[in-house]
Amino acid sequence: MFENMMNRSQGLRTIPFALYALILLFPLLVSTRVRAEERGPSTAEERAKVIDLTHKLETDPLNPQAEEWRVWLAKWIDEVPDVVVPICPPLLPQLLRSNRNYAHELAMQIVYSSTAFIVEHPRQQVDQQAVFQAGVDGMLKSYQALLKAKPKARWYFLDSLIDMRDKGTLKEYLRKQIDDNCISGLQA
Repeated sequence: MFENMMNRSQGLRTIPFALYALILLFPLLVSTRVRAEERGPSTAEERAKVIDLTHKLETDPLNPQAEEWRVWLAKWIDEVPDVVVPICPPLLPQLLRSNRNYAHELAMQIVYSSTAFIVEHPRQQVDQQAVFQAGVDGMLKSYQALLKAKPKARWYFLDSLIDMRDKGTLKEYLRKQIDDNCISGLQA
């Protein structure tokens, strides 16, 4: 179902990211919201699974089970009442405007890696810079792992982010992007 939704989104490039994220992350919004209200907070086992699956996706994004992991993570993010993950559509809009080179998987990896960071560092959940930084860092790890298996899946703007990371300038670049584009319009 998740894959079908991504395929259907090919013609929807002008949809605002918030709506796009709802389509991707919350395909069963009404029924899962009801279940979320019925369930309690996340369990220690679930939080451990979030961290494990996220790190697996960062190192092996093409694993045969990767799609199953993504679906589980998206559903969990939607259902748990005690973990709120911010999204920032303008942070890396290039991924949202494309359906090539694993754009959707990379864009969602930002959400998954941000979630794992929040779970691992709950006191830093309010530090949006740290949360988004962790999301982008995780996505770049996933991108680099992806390139090892699929060298033609290259994104030059992601290569430039890796260059910034390696030179120690990525954090400041992201800080400016987040300050300019995310904080005032933050959506969670």
